[in-house]
Amino acid sequence: MRRDLRAGLDPIEHAIELALAPGTFIQDGACFSFVGGLEEVSATIRDLIATNPARAIALYEAFLAGCAAKADELDDSSGSFGQFEHDLICSWIEARQASGADPDQTVSTLLAWMDDDPYAFCYEIERDVVKAFDKAGLSAFERQVRKRFDEAAMAIPVPGKPPGDQPEYIRRHWDDGLRTIYFA
Repeated sequence: MRRDLRAGLDPIEHAIELALAPGTFIQDGACFSFVGGLEEVSATIRDLIATNPARAIALYEAFLAGCAAKADELDDSSGSFGQFEHDLICSWIEARQASGADPDQTVSTLLAWMDDDPYAFCYEIERDVVKAFDKAGLSAFERQVRKRFDEAAMAIPVPGKPPGDQPEYIRRHWDDGLRTIYFA
């Protein structure tokens, strides 16, 4: 892998950084064109999936981390940045599958991102990721979502907890996820 010695970064990492424009606030009216620039960089990474999936995985993970950092610097009222995040995660899944990565680890990482999602970028992502997963990945996703559903079904409500943290809400959430998986 050739590295840009001036910037100390992989050239695509450098392109990710430039496209994300750290420190610049993106207004809602400019978000669509901003995301268009991000999509161009993502397409460059997508081309690596067939030839160098390990590099693609690392670049997608760097891109996702950069997007998380950018979230406070944009108005995504249009939802285009959130949809871009969905697409980026699906491409990351495809790169992991191309590399032969463990499907259970891929799903565990995805679920951790879904659990720690302060900007709701993973909202209803199940609808997109079921299309990205191969058979083994979809099976791993079903097993882990089923486990979460079962745990929520057995949990007892806790007085004083917010409604979104109550077992019934969590059970309904994973019920929707299972339904999406089964339809896929």
